[in-house]
Amino acid sequence: MKLITLTVLAAISAASGSSLRGDFETDVVAVDTSNRNLQDCVASSSFLGCFKDRNNNRAMTHEVDGRHTAEVCESTCADMGYMYFAREWKGQCFCSNSSDYDKHGGADDCDCCGDDVGSRKMCVWMTGDAAPGCDGNGAPSAPYHGCFRDRNKDRALPYLVRGRNHSARDCQDECSEMGMKYFAREWKGQCFCSNDDDYEKHGAADDCDCC
Repeated sequence: MKLITLTVLAAISAASGSSLRGDFETDVVAVDTSNRNLQDCVASSSFLGCFKDRNNNRAMTHEVDGRHTAEVCESTCADMGYMYFAREWKGQCFCSNSSDYDKHGGADDCDCCGDDVGSRKMCVWMTGDAAPGCDGNGAPSAPYHGCFRDRNKDRALPYLVRGRNHSARDCQDECSEMGMKYFAREWKGQCFCSNDDDYEKHGAADDCDCC
C-alpha cells in the first residue's frame, strides 16, 4: 500500500492514516477539485483555500510591511518560522502558526496570484512541500512527510479510523481529536493515526495521489 503521513506543528497535533486491501498501487481520494492549481505563484507551499478576513479581527495577526507577491510572502513568513501565510487585497502579507485562519468562513472569486486578491479576502498557503494531489479546500493543514509502503499485517500507523472515503482533511481532524501526532491516508480513503515516528519502516513509495 502507499501511505501518506503528515504532522501538525501545533499545541494539539493531528494525524490520520489509511490502510489498503488488495490493490496497493495508489492512493485514491474523492475530493473537491473545483479550485484551480495555485502552486504556480509560490515556490513549494500547499494551497489551503481562500477565506474571509476582517480588518478589526484579523484571522492571521502578524502582518509583513508593504505589498508582496505570493512567493515573496511565502519566503518571508517561512524565514520567520511561520507555518501559514496569506496574501490579501493588493499584496498584503500575513503570517501565522495558528490553524484558525478560516475562522471567518470561506470566500470565493479570489485572485490569489493576481494584483488584487479581493476586498477582505485572503488566500492561505501552508509552507513546505505540498502533498501530491493536495491543492485547494479540503487539503490538510499539516506538513507533508512523504508517501510510504504499508502492510496489512504490520501497519506502520496502528490506529484505524472507522470507515472509508475520508478526505485528507477529515483524516487529520479525526486523528487530531484522538490527540495523535501523525496521520495517513491510504487506498480508497482509509485513515490511520499514530504517535510513533516509524511510519517509514516499510520503505518509500511513489506515484501517490494523496488527496
